[in-house]
Amino acid sequence: MIADSVKFRGHRCFKTEWAGFDTIKPINVIIGRNNSGKSHILDLAEALCTIVVRRIGWQFRCRGVLDKDSLMRHFPQNSSGSDLPGDLWAQHGSQLVGKEVTWETDEQGKATDVVISDPNGSLSQFGADVHAARIARLKEILSNAQHSFARKKFRRLLADRDIRTEPAKNELTLSREGAGATNIIRRYIVSTNSKLPREVIQTKLLAALNEVFGSDGKFSEIQVKTHDEEESGQPLESWEVFLGEPKKGLVALSRSGSGLKTVILVLLNLLVIPEIEQNPRSGYIFAFEELENNLHPALLRRLYQYIEAYAVREKATIFMTTHSSVALDFFGLSQSAQIIHVTHDGESAKAQTVSAHFDHLGVISELGAKPSDLLQANGIIWMEGPSDCIYLNRWIDLFSGGKIREGRDYQCAFYGGSLLARTQFASPESAEKELVNLFRVNPNIIVVCDGDRSYRGARVKDRVRRIRAEVMKIKGAHIWITNAREIENYIPGSVLAKALGCVALPDPTQYELFFPRKGHPDSSYVETKLNRKSLDKMELAILCVPHIDKDVMKTRFEWVHQMVEIVNRICAWNA
Repeated sequence: MIADSVKFRGHRCFKTEWAGFDTIKPINVIIGRNNSGKSHILDLAEALCTIVVRRIGWQFRCRGVLDKDSLMRHFPQNSSGSDLPGDLWAQHGSQLVGKEVTWETDEQGKATDVVISDPNGSLSQFGADVHAARIARLKEILSNAQHSFARKKFRRLLADRDIRTEPAKNELTLSREGAGATNIIRRYIVSTNSKLPREVIQTKLLAALNEVFGSDGKFSEIQVKTHDEEESGQPLESWEVFLGEPKKGLVALSRSGSGLKTVILVLLNLLVIPEIEQNPRSGYIFAFEELENNLHPALLRRLYQYIEAYAVREKATIFMTTHSSVALDFFGLSQSAQIIHVTHDGESAKAQTVSAHFDHLGVISELGAKPSDLLQANGIIWMEGPSDCIYLNRWIDLFSGGKIREGRDYQCAFYGGSLLARTQFASPESAEKELVNLFRVNPNIIVVCDGDRSYRGARVKDRVRRIRAEVMKIKGAHIWITNAREIENYIPGSVLAKALGCVALPDPTQYELFFPRKGHPDSSYVETKLNRKSLDKMELAILCVPHIDKDVMKTRFEWVHQMVEIVNRICAWNA
């Protein structure tokens, strides 16, 4: 029996929330703040490589599909039992083949809370007693369920890693910290053993190293040399790795940056360890922690590109923990990757697979948002466009006394007006599949919408009404549907006059059309007050912002009330 979805709790900081994997892709990127629990998610991946999904002290929640072979062992053909009427296989086991089942296991590994998916009610014809007896037999199957990772080799590279000089030894092992790397390279280079061919290092690893470094470095050879060091008065033969570079000759690895060592350790895991252990590369689960440490973004992107190509080509599975915006932007839109976001509320950690932001690539491209902007933000203010963001950033700066800033305390993102009809802000269980669920990108949200009302009592658009209903159900979220027609209607005439070099201008009224609109029966503020046929929104916002202060804004409709609400929400995100 294979469990294709596994979550756990009871391990370290994952105390109360279920966390894990609904599914697993070739690349699985785990993001989160320091000490949020990212590394402990890797502990779950490692546990799945054991024979059964079981770890004393942990609880698991699993999902899988019942298969014929597992069922036949507990519902044998041509046999009967005291707990079930009739033939065990014909009347019971065969009815369960292909059924999806969910279950939990307790801290001792025993299956509990078994639920069989039975949408058409075909399993209920024998009554509650028979159902209970079937469940009892299923618990024996599920208590010994495996993951598809079972018996695969788990390789982990820690964030605190290094390649150091090492004494010669015969053992070929590579630790999670990098110990053994020098000895492995030495054995392949200096050994005359045909099972340790030099080309594994001098050809395969060297070619991969040059592929990753690209224009940032060209290496002609990999060598090892000895050092005679004194330790406690006794001579000790110590080996070090050297890299040959054009015009530089052989350069000791100890004189190179830690980024180079990281790349070599990744390549040793991916290319050399399978050679040593004589196992197919598809039989490995690799876990790399914070590869971005001391790597230039361009080099990091090439390393990610190499890892992704390797995972797809070799059918291996890679897990990575990261803080890097490069990783999120590189893998965020990859069909071979998924992002798992780990958060901690001070008492317990939880993990959520972020999928909706990347499932609708066309819409996300239109939004103009990058994964790292949204996933790493403390909270997001969703707005119609960039000119609105210019005004709101200025207002937040004024109202918070300069203490709150975009990029540090919150991030603005754009839904693009009519694109709002293709988005939603909803909990996963109530979300509609055909809409992009922006709530799953980041649950800390403020939404700002133009009211677009042309008179008092006018009805807002249906899509805005729907979004308002969705946002109001989210704890801590806020939506501002402007009482004035558009954001620009809040800008006082005195500010517009200074921005545009006019002597004096009246304040835009609450429901006045501000910008000219083709085919619209009403004349706009731009046409009637500024005597212009058009005016660029972004240009106007940039010109106005230096002249906006709190005093000129405080009488503009509900501006003060909304600023209080928005600033309070942002402060709560950053508490």
